Amino acid sequence: MGYRVVIYCPDRHISYQAATPDKKGVGGGIVARIRLAQHLARQGHQVAVISNVPRQHTSQGAVFLPLSQAEARREADVLLMMSSGDKLSLSQAAQLPITSCLKEVWVQGTIPIKGIAELDPDFIIAPSNFNRDVLENEWELPREKLFTIYNGLTQIRTKNKSKNQPRDPYSLVYFSHPSKGLEAALAVLRILRAGQPRFHLHVFGGNALWGGDDGELSEPGVTYHGTRGQTEVFGYLRRSNFSLHLQAREEPFGMVVTESMSQGCIPIASAVGAFPETIQHGKTGYLVPGDHNTEPVHRKAADLILKAVQAPDYSNYIRQNGQNIPWTWENQARVFSAHWDWALEKKGAIEQDNGRSCPVCGGGWLLAPDGYHCLHCGRYSQDGSNKTP
Repeated sequence: MGYRVVIYCPDRHISYQAATPDKKGVGGGIVARIRLAQHLARQGHQVAVISNVPRQHTSQGAVFLPLSQAEARREADVLLMMSSGDKLSLSQAAQLPITSCLKEVWVQGTIPIKGIAELDPDFIIAPSNFNRDVLENEWELPREKLFTIYNGLTQIRTKNKSKNQPRDPYSLVYFSHPSKGLEAALAVLRILRAGQPRFHLHVFGGNALWGGDDGELSEPGVTYHGTRGQTEVFGYLRRSNFSLHLQAREEPFGMVVTESMSQGCIPIASAVGAFPETIQHGKTGYLVPGDHNTEPVHRKAADLILKAVQAPDYSNYIRQNGQNIPWTWENQARVFSAHWDWALEKKGAIEQDNGRSCPVCGGGWLLAPDGYHCLHCGRYSQDGSNKTP
């Protein structure tokens, strides 16, 4: 029997529908709530999403409701609240006429969200251990209320022939907001093209990702696509060799990295934020330490690419490892369900004997579909150790 789940987000800076991410690029928070809702519904839960959609509609079993319907009285087993843009505030949620057994806040970033203390949630869900630590150490939220559940990656089943097209060893992809490292990606491209002009960079994303207007970009070896939907972006990832994520911004999770890996495109990223959790250097991608604006970092990234092009079998090893990561939205929806089973009904297997307790706080592990989750500090581990997954 499934749970009655209400996902609430008061952000108004972007209007969207459930199908928008497939057709047009949007921020990670919007993608996360749409995908989680769809997969929870497909697994038998009764899901309603109250957010900035223009009209009521249903997608894959989940019902999407406009914010004007937030004033209707509802009963739920789980109320999951989030704000990932606009004013970054959940203050309005304190007035929601929704009665729930479990009240949670789902965080998607490191900038504090207003109104969490007034809501007094049972749990605050973080998308990575890095973000979990920010919530404890910088936001000063109670450790016992924190719980890490990774964001999922979207699995797009293509109907065209792009899946069978050969991968271009000289093709690179940048797909994110320009502020996250586009200039660094261009600097790496210039170094590569100085020795091999066949290198080419496909750039996806623009200011429209955050509610603005896309600009223009003209440079040799660059094709600028602007803000496009996931279906089109994934098609280029399947045909490209590397994706570039050199940046200072500390990603709370960084779905661009896991989505790149899922399509066999090898990520090269700065060792900041959650990237050291989601990328295993030399196994599922590459991490480059140092200031992403400096020439030594640009040259290091270019050198990694050149060596990987010369070792295609090793690159295929990395590619295959990356495609085997467990964090799909289908799986992560099951992780949420396992967490709710334990929080609401104390169901689930617990591991705390034989030296298998959390090495950070000594708490017992909840065994979930993606690995181990500490029941005291909320930390996630793929294998029950203190190392990054």
